[in-house]
Amino acid sequence: MVIANTIRAWLLLVPLIPSTMVTIFNLYHLLSSRALRTALNNHIIILLLSVGLIEILTDVVWNIYFLRTNNSLSSTPTFCNIWAFISSSTFVIIYILMAWASIERHILVFHSNWFATVRSRFFFHYVPLTICIVWPIIFYSLTLLILPCDYPFYYNKRQCGRYTCIYLVNWVGLCDSIVNYIIPALVVVIFSVALLARVIYHKYQIHQRVTWRNYKKLVAQLLPISALYLCLLFPPMTLYAAYSTGLPRTVAPDYFSDGVFFWFWIILFTPFASVTSLPDLQTKCRRLFLLRRATRAIAPQTLTMNRLQTQQVGTIARNVHTRTLNK
Repeated sequence: MVIANTIRAWLLLVPLIPSTMVTIFNLYHLLSSRALRTALNNHIIILLLSVGLIEILTDVVWNIYFLRTNNSLSSTPTFCNIWAFISSSTFVIIYILMAWASIERHILVFHSNWFATVRSRFFFHYVPLTICIVWPIIFYSLTLLILPCDYPFYYNKRQCGRYTCIYLVNWVGLCDSIVNYIIPALVVVIFSVALLARVIYHKYQIHQRVTWRNYKKLVAQLLPISALYLCLLFPPMTLYAAYSTGLPRTVAPDYFSDGVFFWFWIILFTPFASVTSLPDLQTKCRRLFLLRRATRAIAPQTLTMNRLQTQQVGTIARNVHTRTLNK
């Protein structure tokens, strides 16, 4: 049984505002500091958050409107093509960036000398990031905007039904499902878990006692993101690949529809998973909290001192006045 559109709209609307706020906070925290925005390990986080913010403010909002009204925001072919292109490309850019991030962690931890020179940073850091962004743009520009598609516009369907243009060609749909969705999901899960195991094994190999609390943050970063990709992305994409190889679309259509819908949660909840990894975040929050407490504590003390000083001045004045009268 497919989830009703009204429920789907609320499932997107409830996390939309906090996700947007956390995304903007993360970007501000990373971009406001020159040291943070120039660090290689933060570049991919900045890109993930930036593309995710575009997805949230466009595709997610448009989908909420569609789910509430059962019509696209604008009943024009131009808007439908823009909607289909932004939705498809931003999703895949985020998935591929996340896959590369899980690989690049291994390089940063165990082969940091690969980034020692400008030339090596260009080939091992900036070129992969560029490919992660350019490939989805080229793929969906060809399949959705350039290649001819005889499928009509249906303004009462999500993306006006334009994604069907990819379904109509089996080999294109198979390439889309495997290259753009299944492989990134597998890479994220495998390399994230492998990094954790590799770090622990390396500590054991050099005869250092493994203290589990030292890896709590690493586990907290890896497991939620890996679970999101493994549970929400991999199963429906496996079914998508099966459809592209000839499996009738009458097999589990409700599950596929609901599974594709919950992809939005990957985008909406990724900022919450990444906020814990922001450097110096806990220190800054602790300082801000302590500063507020100190300000609140100082105010009553200042008031008390002012009252004591007033009382002392009043007492001295009365004594002087009494002595004058006695004379």
